[in-house]
Amino acid sequence: MKKATKSKIEFFFFKLFINIFKLVPYKLTRSFLVNLFVFGTNLFDIRNSLAKKQLEMVFPEKTEKEIKKIIKKMYYHMGLTTAESYFGNKDKLFKTCKIEGWDNMKNAVKDGKGVILATGHFGNWELAGKYIASHFDMAVVGKRQRNRYFDDYTNALRLKDKVIVITKKNALRPILKMLSEGYIVSLLMDQNAGKNGVLTDFLGHEASTFVGAAKIAIKTGCPIAPAYAIRKDDGTHLFICEEIISPEGFKNNLEDITKLTEIISKRIEKYIYQYPHLWFWVHKRWKGSKKARKI
Repeated sequence: MKKATKSKIEFFFFKLFINIFKLVPYKLTRSFLVNLFVFGTNLFDIRNSLAKKQLEMVFPEKTEKEIKKIIKKMYYHMGLTTAESYFGNKDKLFKTCKIEGWDNMKNAVKDGKGVILATGHFGNWELAGKYIASHFDMAVVGKRQRNRYFDDYTNALRLKDKVIVITKKNALRPILKMLSEGYIVSLLMDQNAGKNGVLTDFLGHEASTFVGAAKIAIKTGCPIAPAYAIRKDDGTHLFICEEIISPEGFKNNLEDITKLTEIISKRIEKYIYQYPHLWFWVHKRWKGSKKARKI
């Protein structure tokens, strides 16, 4: 079967699923998706082995029971995030959001150079992006999905909520343009960068980390705003805007780019240690460490 045909069939069933569940009360849809993620992924062992292996690597002191509990909670969270992203009422969800360090973001925007928002696949980062976009001009950099129909549909939802999507491939020029216009541009910093990254320590192990945030900040002088979305046990969302990282004093060379990249990366890992069930453990984060550039 051709790739385009396969994508069309997948998208047809995806839209059918969406349209059917839009007729169902949100609570039932949310419950269904949570159970689908928790029990479906366990039944078919969808990357469970990878998640288990990486959790054991980062938390060698945890028992097998504790590791399994984290994985189950991770899928539970993924189900909730999917329900909120495609079926949730944005205004109602916003009422569940609390903000910590909002003045940090305001002050960064006031600087007038644009802002690099450095974050990761943590909590409901989609909801956090929509919340920020309701207050400031906002763009996110994202990798094109394999199924372009699904990708277009998801990006249209983001755009409806004033979140502009910049495709990761050839993203530099539009990022610089957005920053020059005072936008906040969000970059996800917690994925394997392979040969395109630098070698950093991440959660106690060598990893290849993307340098985009550091390089662009050094080039433009724009501030870096580390920000994270945390889903609390009571169902509320806490968005944390940490103290701004200034690129001042860093030079455009491999050593300084690596230092600044690791500073950003360390901010992310602090929350992963604290809330391991909210991170995306099914990504091969440490796969490309041997390909990374070294000082």
